[in-house]
Amino acid sequence: MKTAFSSLALVLILLNTAAANELRMSRNEATSKGFKPVKSQRSISAYEVPKNSLVWPVKFIDSKHTIGNSMPEYQNYSNEAYYHEGSDLRVSKAGEIKAPVDGFLQGGYYTYVTDPNTGEDKKFTKPISEGGDELYFEITIKTSEGFMFEFHHTNPKNLPKNILDIVLRGGGEILKGDVIGYASVWPISRFGERYDHIHYNLISPEGVYMNAEYFSQALSDSSAPVIKNIFAIYKDKKVEVIAKRLNGLPSELIVSAFDMKGENVYPLPPVIVEASWSDSFKTGWDFTQKLLTTSGLFPDIREVFARNLKLSDGRSFTTKGDYSNTEFLFRLKLPANVQNPITLTVKDISGNVNKVLLEL
Repeated sequence: MKTAFSSLALVLILLNTAAANELRMSRNEATSKGFKPVKSQRSISAYEVPKNSLVWPVKFIDSKHTIGNSMPEYQNYSNEAYYHEGSDLRVSKAGEIKAPVDGFLQGGYYTYVTDPNTGEDKKFTKPISEGGDELYFEITIKTSEGFMFEFHHTNPKNLPKNILDIVLRGGGEILKGDVIGYASVWPISRFGERYDHIHYNLISPEGVYMNAEYFSQALSDSSAPVIKNIFAIYKDKKVEVIAKRLNGLPSELIVSAFDMKGENVYPLPPVIVEASWSDSFKTGWDFTQKLLTTSGLFPDIREVFARNLKLSDGRSFTTKGDYSNTEFLFRLKLPANVQNPITLTVKDISGNVNKVLLEL
């Protein structure tokens, strides 16, 4: 009985620990467990990463299992919403990870403290020597230009000996193509299948999350994003837009849309969602390259994604992002001088576009 209970307890602990794709704690909890805040890079580099210039650090399982979650994706496993910030790269069990660039390699355990109001993260880390949850261990590579490459969910227990030696001594140089680790076995399935993956972050010298899909080798995709629903918010009501007809000029549009990236089985958010009118005016979100607003600020997650949308007819809709639910409702706030007609544009990372003309 003792052995059976211990095994069950271990399983429950693992499931609870991996209840989210990334480990999140309060600041007090993080510091009590030995994590220390990472100092922001905030350096300036004149170098720009060319589009589609990076090799992927892993071999994808197949064309149906490539990107599991993307950089701008909404995530919420409890009550705290946050951006995914990187790309989940679906790999085979214990899949091999290779360095996509030359650079300075380090490794350690990590967690995040998330601002509940904006979804912005502060990263905390601690060295491998202090131990931690093996699901939340990372290898990082910093290039000479200051770009940071992060490989979360690398298994700390079977690192190549040369990589382990580098990590234990606090860091060292590695070359593009070197094997830097292997994916941890992920204990939670997604859509009824294994979900072994590497969470791959690319961060600019200024500390901004970059879209690794844009800068890595292009994946085959000729399918335009799908627009599921369009909702209009007026002063006195919230309604679904039927047959592309507006009942007046709304103060806000909410667009439910997703993209399947070719044969990929995982729904992803489109990277561009915009409303335009009069040929020269538009509002919206463009996360093609970076997790920033068009004015260069961190995008408040409450302003980007709609939650708890209740229509005048009583129906409710919300943005979701977890292992079993994926729904993206983008908010488009419109100015008082918006004009008829309004064109909605939804675009994916491959440039496939879906446009809808909304008219009075």
